[in-house]
Amino acid sequence: MDRRAPVDSQDRTLTISRYVYDYCTSITLSTSRREGDERINANETVNPNRVTGADFVGHEMYQKVEEYVSAYVTAVREKGAELSGEDLLKFYTTEWENFRISSKVMDGIFAYLNRHWIRRELDEGHENIFMVYTLALVVWKRNLFNELRDKVIDAMLELIRAERTGSTITSRYISGVVECLVELGIDDTEGENKKNAEAKKLMVYKECFEARFLEATREFYAQEAANFLGNEGTVTDYMIKVETRLQQEDDRCALYLNSSTKQTLAGCVESVLIANQLEFFQSHFGHLLVEKQDDDLSRMFKLCDRVPNGLDQLRLSLERHITKEGHDALERVAQEASNDAKLYVKTLLEVHQRYQVLVNRSFKNEPGFMQSLDKAATAFINANAVTSRAPPNAQLTKSAELLARYCDQLLRKSSKNPDEAELEDLLTKVMIVFKYIEDKDVFSKFYTKMFSKRLITDLSASDESEASFISKLKSMCGYEYTARLSKMVNDTQVSKDLTAEFKEKKSHLLGEKPIEFNVLVLSSGSWPTFPNSTLTLPHQLSSTIDVFGQYYNEKFNGRRLTWVYSQSRGEVTSSAFSKKYVFTNIWQNLKYADFQVTTAQMCTLLLFNEQASFTVQQISEATGLEGKTCAGIAGSLIKNLVLKSDAPLEGEEIPMTAAVSLNNSYTNKKVRVDLSKMSLKQEAVRDTEVVQKNAEEDRKSLISACIVRIMKTRKRVPHTQLMSEVITQLTGRFKPKVDVIKRCIGSLIEKEYMLRVEGQKDVYDYMA
Repeated sequence: MDRRAPVDSQDRTLTISRYVYDYCTSITLSTSRREGDERINANETVNPNRVTGADFVGHEMYQKVEEYVSAYVTAVREKGAELSGEDLLKFYTTEWENFRISSKVMDGIFAYLNRHWIRRELDEGHENIFMVYTLALVVWKRNLFNELRDKVIDAMLELIRAERTGSTITSRYISGVVECLVELGIDDTEGENKKNAEAKKLMVYKECFEARFLEATREFYAQEAANFLGNEGTVTDYMIKVETRLQQEDDRCALYLNSSTKQTLAGCVESVLIANQLEFFQSHFGHLLVEKQDDDLSRMFKLCDRVPNGLDQLRLSLERHITKEGHDALERVAQEASNDAKLYVKTLLEVHQRYQVLVNRSFKNEPGFMQSLDKAATAFINANAVTSRAPPNAQLTKSAELLARYCDQLLRKSSKNPDEAELEDLLTKVMIVFKYIEDKDVFSKFYTKMFSKRLITDLSASDESEASFISKLKSMCGYEYTARLSKMVNDTQVSKDLTAEFKEKKSHLLGEKPIEFNVLVLSSGSWPTFPNSTLTLPHQLSSTIDVFGQYYNEKFNGRRLTWVYSQSRGEVTSSAFSKKYVFTNIWQNLKYADFQVTTAQMCTLLLFNEQASFTVQQISEATGLEGKTCAGIAGSLIKNLVLKSDAPLEGEEIPMTAAVSLNNSYTNKKVRVDLSKMSLKQEAVRDTEVVQKNAEEDRKSLISACIVRIMKTRKRVPHTQLMSEVITQLTGRFKPKVDVIKRCIGSLIEKEYMLRVEGQKDVYDYMA
């Protein structure tokens, strides 16, 4: 069996093969012919399964081969019996390589025996018969490996341990034994599927080596981890060490272990160095967040992600940390941000951006960490130090209001407007905050009201930006959420065309010196509702309105215009002061009114064309303004120094008996003065009050409509399921309260939209 012998020479092989063939065929032919003649003469039937001479010779030859191989292997075993450690591995791998090659040569020599006698024996189910090469492996395993197994495996583990501690080893000694163990698992059975055959082939490797190797690995790294942590090593150093060890084991497997061990080995190391040390990782996670050690956070994420449930506690810690950071950031700016929407939104975005980048880069956008960021952002955006400073009934809606006001600042025309690209970027960032606003219905109310004012006063910074933001809202919340906004835009465009047509056809009816006039005719169902008011217009204004009203009625028979002056804007030119001033806004007419501000100012100022002084009561009677409103209007003009009074202001108002006159000494650096600005703060306060007042009622209507839709679809619904579906469907708009849902259910039962199933109080039926 020594591969150095000339058994592999071609001539020698052919000679031996011919000898074996001649021997077998001669015995088979002569014996078979003689036995056949005798049985034919005796009138006996020939049994095709009888033992022939060839059978006898095949069995004898098989035994001789087995005896020879056994003797050889036994001799090899005796030579290595006294060896140990690396010497034993060197001996074993050398002898195994010689034996393996020689066995393959021998298998070729006995190819005929394999194809005929051995094949027939295997087909007949003889389990102790093997192909010649397999026979050689069986003998090696039985006579040598089983005797030296423990010593060989011990030597392998000792060599691997030496490498782990930094020594240089001859890896070929280990890979050679591994190859041998895999070969010894060879299986001759047929009909097995590929997966089962592979498993059987690796059985010896796994049972004899892998199991002990993994146990030794576990013990080695458990001790190493204990030593490191016992010496109070830093979490960064520990993670680097774990990364290094994992890579080393991966390289080790690729270099001299079977590939099937890779996953199991990695799992073993991960279990000892990571899973068993999760508390150590978790205890340092918060510190890494505080210190913004993003590289180490990424390292910890990758390591903990390798073990089951390794990220659960880290996700919770991240959520708590972001929530705290958000609250702390808003606490620092609470006083200023309460009335500064830009500062408020900027602070929210800074916190979110910091941790969005962290989740993207360090945590690879892992869904669990994304969810932690979302939960934390929802928490600190909707309830924080800024919202807590609002009145109790406004705290839940404060964040939505400030975000809407920030949008108004961005989209309102001013000298500080950013360019189109920058504005688009800012609006995209607004949507980040909007995503987390729970009361999206409240945001919609504030935004719609402010949007209407931008359209009415023609103060939109960019039509394209307005449309872009509406599109963003539509993408996130659906068509219904933005339907009113789109209709408002359409109304303004139609009104522009209507105004142009009016001027073209009716300009001759406006007199020789007509006022500059533009009109907005707005659909009552799409725009915010404004309270009706009474105001007596001077002739200069009323005549133009009358002409337009007549034109509109002729064009749209059956429609009725309701003029709402509180949202009108105009320009009044004054020559009463040291220089000429234009008190400005844009004169427009609406269908509904909100607050009495600019038109009332205009009517009040025009009175002073008739006489120099009026009492507040006289102004009220001349303009038709209600007394308190009139006192507020006069007070605002006095506060702005356009008028003066013989009585002091009482807050924002002036006594009804006070005499008011033009302030002839009025001066202003600007020639064009916007008087409406002084009322913006008051309007903001009123807007907030109106939105808060209407929000609850609107929500009740939405909840009731949602309940009816569900009942109409399902016909019969259990109480808990109905509650759950209502909350799920409405969460995108606002967070419905359980007690409000219950009240709405009760109301619908009273109105006979639904009823409780008899005998099942917690189940409802829909009533068509």
